[in-house]
Amino acid sequence: MSLNIYHISHPIIQILSTYISNQRNNDKFSYEYYYRYTGFLLIYETLRKYIKLEAIYIKQLYSVKNLNVLNPKNKYLICTNISQTYHIITDIKSIVPNIKILNINYKDNKNIKNSIDEMKISLKDTKIFIVEKKTNDENILNLIQYLKDEKHISLSNINLTSIFINHQTLNKLGSKYPELKVYTTKIIYNNKK
Repeated sequence: MSLNIYHISHPIIQILSTYISNQRNNDKFSYEYYYRYTGFLLIYETLRKYIKLEAIYIKQLYSVKNLNVLNPKNKYLICTNISQTYHIITDIKSIVPNIKILNINYKDNKNIKNSIDEMKISLKDTKIFIVEKKTNDENILNLIQYLKDEKHISLSNINLTSIFINHQTLNKLGSKYPELKVYTTKIIYNNKK
């Protein structure tokens, strides 16, 4: 089985990610906003497959009011290093108010365990979204391995969302976790952005 890679090709996301990849940090203010909106739209594209709405009908005196709300039984968790992805996840609560955001350093299993244990939530039946600006090293494997082996999370409940991802990292993810779903705007070859 091969890795499920979803290359997000929405024109607005492609324009924003092209600007980011060609920008040389001359205008930091604009650069941060482009990351912010690219991340917001990328996360939106990732989440829309998993968010389930419930229809509520409220009978009024002369009519019926129809509301769509998030199912409170569904749980969502974003795992990210907030110091690296703050601009990306800033507005995510406006899409999914009940989503939890876990600040996590996944360089080693001890940090991963401590971060997840401090959160004090059950990961059973939780949709987990790992969010990164640029995935270009093997540290992501530590987090996925911990979630799969220690917390017994099915790979069908784990998604990696990254604006840019290195092809070598994708190869390693594909060989170790072929069922994993990866969402990205651009695959980077030879560490060039």
